[in-house]
Amino acid sequence: MYDQAAGLRSVAPPAGIRLVPVVLSRDTDTAFDVVWLLGSGLSAMGRNVVALDATCREQPGRTGLAQLLQGRESAAQAESEHTAWRIVPAQSGLSTLMHTAQTLGAQAAQARLAAQFPPETTVVVLAPKEWLSVLFEESVARPLVPFVMEPSGVVDAYSAVKVLFQAGGMQPVLVPLSRGESDDLAAQSLGVLCDTARKHLGWTPDSWPMPAAQTTDTRKAWAQWMFRMEASALALDDGSAQQPSWQKPSQPEVHVPQLWSR
Repeated sequence: MYDQAAGLRSVAPPAGIRLVPVVLSRDTDTAFDVVWLLGSGLSAMGRNVVALDATCREQPGRTGLAQLLQGRESAAQAESEHTAWRIVPAQSGLSTLMHTAQTLGAQAAQARLAAQFPPETTVVVLAPKEWLSVLFEESVARPLVPFVMEPSGVVDAYSAVKVLFQAGGMQPVLVPLSRGESDDLAAQSLGVLCDTARKHLGWTPDSWPMPAAQTTDTRKAWAQWMFRMEASALALDDGSAQQPSWQKPSQPEVHVPQLWSR
């Protein structure tokens, strides 16, 4: 599917670390579909991709972000045991970074996260909206909000947009996925969601739907979608500063939802 990226592998990858927040909602399958597509697609384009999974807790024998933050495992060692891209347990590690963000600010948490990976790595952060609103607060990050055009999916998507926009000070992006709905129904559902955001938030989120299978030039469409996802990432030039930098206010305490482990 992603051989269409073969002609793009010669494009120089962006310098520094790139962080891509992806909202984890009740519909975990949809969120993981987007993470899988991003990991597979970007790695086919020559990128080094790591996905941090907030649903999976680190344990002895199943190491992940927590061990990296504790200095018990290096990213280079972890990479030697995996393919070009991988999903790693990160529930405890992201919880630790939440406390860093609450005490030292979101930029400090981002810098600590970025320091765990080699330059030119794209780090996909799959976590609940409440976590992302703290870890990336007031940043130029564009959290991705995957959802399907069903009533529950639309409700969850609006909830994520509201939290990320109002509490996190960010402009999230809707990523609608088709599950066989008619074009009219999909357009109606997306219209209701955007109208509700405009009415109650005073702002309308962008929508970057995945290319349809019947697209005339599927390869070009997928390449453009991948580049758009990558371009929306939060770029850290040396793992310590955003581009551009933002002044951080004091971080409020937030409610951290209970997550399940797989």
